Amino acid sequence: MSDWSLSRVEQLAPDAAAVKAAQGLAKASKWQILGRDDRVLWGECQGSGANPYQVRVDLQDAACKCSCPSRKLPCKHALGLLLMMAGGAGIPTLSPPAFVEEWIAGRVKRAEAKVARATEPEKPVDPDARGRRADRRESRIEDGLNQLEGWLTDIVAQGLASARAQPQQFWSQMAARLVDTQAPGLARTVQGLSELAASGENWQSRLLAGMARLQLLIDAYRRIERLPAPLAAEVRTQVGWTQVQETLLERPGVRDRWHVIGHRQSQEGRLRVKHTWLAGLESTRLALVLDFAVGDQPLPASLHLGQVTDAELVYFDGVPPLRTLVKQRFEGVPTRHQLPAALDVAGLQTRFAALLAENPFLDRWPAVLGPVTTTIDGARMQFVDTAGRRIDVARSFRHGWLFDALAGGNALCVFGQWDGHVFDPVSVEHDGRLFSLAHVGELPVLSMVA
Repeated sequence: MSDWSLSRVEQLAPDAAAVKAAQGLAKASKWQILGRDDRVLWGECQGSGANPYQVRVDLQDAACKCSCPSRKLPCKHALGLLLMMAGGAGIPTLSPPAFVEEWIAGRVKRAEAKVARATEPEKPVDPDARGRRADRRESRIEDGLNQLEGWLTDIVAQGLASARAQPQQFWSQMAARLVDTQAPGLARTVQGLSELAASGENWQSRLLAGMARLQLLIDAYRRIERLPAPLAAEVRTQVGWTQVQETLLERPGVRDRWHVIGHRQSQEGRLRVKHTWLAGLESTRLALVLDFAVGDQPLPASLHLGQVTDAELVYFDGVPPLRTLVKQRFEGVPTRHQLPAALDVAGLQTRFAALLAENPFLDRWPAVLGPVTTTIDGARMQFVDTAGRRIDVARSFRHGWLFDALAGGNALCVFGQWDGHVFDPVSVEHDGRLFSLAHVGELPVLSMVA
């Protein structure tokens, strides 16, 4: 349990409000009982009801359960418990009470059942049936492509201003039709067009470029057999086909000392997605690990900011390869608080242009930019490099004052995502320390890696 730091607990939080509320509960006086053993941490916290809230946290995977009515996961009570432990509070080692034993027993039983299912002999695959399913899906996707192409043609005929004036339902209905035709990737892209239509200054050029890229994707899918294999795989992924992870894990991976340089959580309905970016210290390659959780399932807490791990990663097919699976982890390496070598603005733009030449469907790419300072041009924040070149910062980023306070008149290096128009910061290095700028909804969280 010694690897539980304050920053690691913060990184589990669903939003900034949960962290702030948890800090108020990270005091022994707020709890009627407290206890822990080698696996689990628990406590009872008096809330607004007659009975105290029963809280338990599995320290192996950060899973938690609380009897409070909050829909956040982890809730403020579970986070408060973890903050107390990470802060060195003297939580006694005890035998777990009945409500904890029952919960752990249920988790063990479900884990054993999962292992049993995984070890069951696989049912033989009927290649003919699989082929028929694939043919049916291809037919549905083609129907979706025809509908989408007609929809784009209508938007152009009626004018972009007319599309911008449409309600959200205009975009969501088309997206829903694409989901019905088994093209969820195209559906997400259509939802993205609605954001471009409402993006403010120069929205016309951004919306038209997004529509043109979508038409290009339609044309590429219809001619997919003519594309190089990596780009064909990228196009299929953009449309909504998935790559079989079991097959990917059979390939040789890339072993390196992988440094966690950024992370972010997002919410899509009941689905929570955790993005973790890594940089290979020897290979200098970038990698992205995606973790998913539905409902009250916990997100993995095994990779935290600044951590370096000796691991073998397997890349998904794509151009350029970025998303990975962790095939095998070997041993931990001391935490590192420096970002990889940074690009200046010209280098960032040149690199992204080269990537677009390989993959015209690329919408963004992770990069380290710096050293930069911040400035304001009208209402828009910008990063300025040492040569005086400027790029716009994503509107969701509101930490210009924090950059100035951290820098103390000097420039900083920042890791984030560049889409050719704006840079979206994720983490920043300052004075040998690494900070995370986690955007959760509209509330930013600043945490320092201890």
